[in-house]
Amino acid sequence: MVKLGKGKKAYAPSGALGIMRFFDADTKAPQIRPELLIIIIVAILIVTLIMNYIVLK
Repeated sequence: MVKLGKGKKAYAPSGALGIMRFFDADTKAPQIRPELLIIIIVAILIVTLIMNYIVLK
């Protein structure tokens, strides 16, 4: 929403509706839970730190 002046507003319904349609659409991409993603990231971080420790030792 853009304010044009005193009390006047311009709406961009096509843009707003396009965004809503994009987020409402189901994709055929694999779905992953946020908790599982965080666990995977932490595991990769721990493995990387261990590997760095072994190499630098």
